[in-house]
Amino acid sequence: MERGKTAGSTSLLSKKVKIEGEIQGNEDLHVEGHFKGSIKITGDIFIGPTGIVEADVEANNVVVQGQVTGNIMAHKQLQLQSSGKLLGDCTAQSIHINEGALFEGRSKMIKSSVSTTGDKPGDKPAGKPGVKPGIR
Repeated sequence: MERGKTAGSTSLLSKKVKIEGEIQGNEDLHVEGHFKGSIKITGDIFIGPTGIVEADVEANNVVVQGQVTGNIMAHKQLQLQSSGKLLGDCTAQSIHINEGALFEGRSKMIKSSVSTTGDKPGDKPAGKPGVKPGIR
């Protein structure tokens, strides 16, 4: 995941800041401090090595170098880097767990909204015209 790809700016929760509450928005978020509550953004979230998040997190892409206690929903990619700790469940299209990372929870892969063949989810494979599947 490349940082800074979302249109707009990046909000920073710096190292010496502790916040409790709810974060919602449509830009990227960089956490180096301590956050407790819930996070739901349409951008990307980067939890730096000093970041501590006690929350359920929902974002487009999530990178964890610090610690998350809670569940993560990454609509695209979750990266748990070698210094990262995730104590909770995760759901994403793509999950990368680097050697040295700590993950205690369950993971669930979600399918992308468009397949590589161009078919939409739920499309049935093309068969012979006029022949019903299962009938000979």
